[in-house]
Amino acid sequence: IGQALCRRGPEFGMPRGELVFVRPDFAKYTAVAEVARAIFREYDPKMTAGSLDEAYLDLTDHLHKRARDGGGGGAGDGGSGEGGGGDGGSGE
Repeated sequence: IGQALCRRGPEFGMPRGELVFVRPDFAKYTAVAEVARAIFREYDPKMTAGSLDEAYLDLTDHLHKRARDGGGGGAGDGGSGEGGGGDGGSGE
């Protein structure tokens, strides 16, 4: 069944056309994962990483603080809404 669906094209999950293979760059992937984790920790210092591309965050405290402060942007940025920054702390 799977092969028959693959032959039917993109609407069934398999693109038609040329397939391009890209060499993995595990060092770069790992470095970017660490950057993402640092951002996640701004929102939840107790963030748990399940793997390089999987994370679990509890945003409850951040969202409550954001609601109290009148909305706004990212963690620790004073609610400016302009993309993060801040002191890297929990925002408390």
